[in-house]
Amino acid sequence: MIGSKHIEKAYQNIKADIQETPLVYSSKLSEISGANVYLKMEHLQKTGSFKIRGVLNKLSNINKTDFDKTFVAASTGNHAAAFAYASGKIGFNGVLFLPENISEIKLKALDKFNVEKRLFGKNSMETEQKATTHANEINGVLIHPYNDKHIIAGQGTIGLEIHKELPIATKILVPIGGGGLISGICSYFSDLTNIEVIGCQPKNACEMYDSINQNQIVEPSIKHTIADASAGGIEKNSITFDICKKHISNFEILDEETIKRAVAFMVKYHDTEIEPTAAIPVAAMLNSKKYKNETVALVLTGKKINKELLNEILSDYGESN
Repeated sequence: MIGSKHIEKAYQNIKADIQETPLVYSSKLSEISGANVYLKMEHLQKTGSFKIRGVLNKLSNINKTDFDKTFVAASTGNHAAAFAYASGKIGFNGVLFLPENISEIKLKALDKFNVEKRLFGKNSMETEQKATTHANEINGVLIHPYNDKHIIAGQGTIGLEIHKELPIATKILVPIGGGGLISGICSYFSDLTNIEVIGCQPKNACEMYDSINQNQIVEPSIKHTIADASAGGIEKNSITFDICKKHISNFEILDEETIKRAVAFMVKYHDTEIEPTAAIPVAAMLNSKKYKNETVALVLTGKKINKELLNEILSDYGESN
């Protein structure tokens, strides 16, 4: 299993190449929820999301002789951007597999990077399986978005930063897709019994929640969610499932309307645009008083939101918060 020492080592590996993102007090969310609410602004990270942490830590653990091989990744967008950025910075040949329904803004963000892009699959699981097969066929190096202990340890450095700046935190709310981010944060806090890590998912794509309840990894949801970075399911035999099953304290499952309200809330009260997946922890605080008197950190995971979707959300919900 991954522990705090692995994450501390990962932090030493990557700290020179990442931003230590701000932790910002939200007076309005604190007023609404009765909690003391802080926002971990990871959407301000290089490449616009937390994913660069895991990618850089993975690369720091790869044998130097393997850098002559082709590196392969699959992603709905944010892991792809981190992979492509690292390719330019470190200098390796990369092939990116992207789902056919990738958002336009995330696809366009990759144009500035010199990596080969291939569209494949109707969801992230199909795309990840194709990338794994391709890496095996060409004897390449797979940089998985979540099912990798070095990726998980890199993402867990967010927990280290939160604890360093806000040691009195009692609850950490984290969005879940494949589970790499929350597995890392859970692993860092696993020895600190006074801190609970709570998983946040859209109701239309809550595969981790359903998998833990059924004690087996479930198939990807066929329902649509605007929180596309949370959608697509979990790879069979993923190590994130066991970590999440052991360490996640509770879940917040949010509907599409509440997620949209949270996106609009962040624009109105924090002048900040975040993607719907990043807004799920904010949605949880808008929806409940259960965290009253707690000190809560919300991890805002990414900023890439389609402008048309954002304008639609602001038109419908901009004055409702």
